[in-house]
Amino acid sequence: MSMGQNVDFRKILKKEHERKWVALNPEQTRVIDYAEDLAVLRSRLGDRRDEATYMKVLPTDVTFAF
Repeated sequence: MSMGQNVDFRKILKKEHERKWVALNPEQTRVIDYAEDLAVLRSRLGDRRDEATYMKVLPTDVTFAF
């Protein structure tokens, strides 16, 4: 995926991901794993941790964040 390309994360993020850290595959088309703590998530991914894209998922009732 090239930088600057918009991704509709609503297609891949579910209610269970809210307020958690998620690791996305390099194409940002699916969730590889998720956890409450980023360090735990990165640890669980092992060798794949540097290939993933990480993001903290906001609650669905939040529409804007800095």
